[in-house]
Amino acid sequence: MLRCVLSFLVALTAILLAKPLIADSKDTVSAISWEKTFEDTITKAKTTGKPILLDFFIPT
Repeated sequence: MLRCVLSFLVALTAILLAKPLIADSKDTVSAISWEKTFEDTITKAKTTGKPILLDFFIPT
């Protein structure tokens, strides 16, 4: 029982300490630049010489 309570308190403390760090990083610029259309992506990749990352998202 004591072990369960201690593990809960450790998890709660970790969450409370991590929350301000997550909130502070909301306004930072993402490392991945998302493009709206495939044609724009191909054009940008050819001009910069960078690879393309495709993400196929199918909501269920």
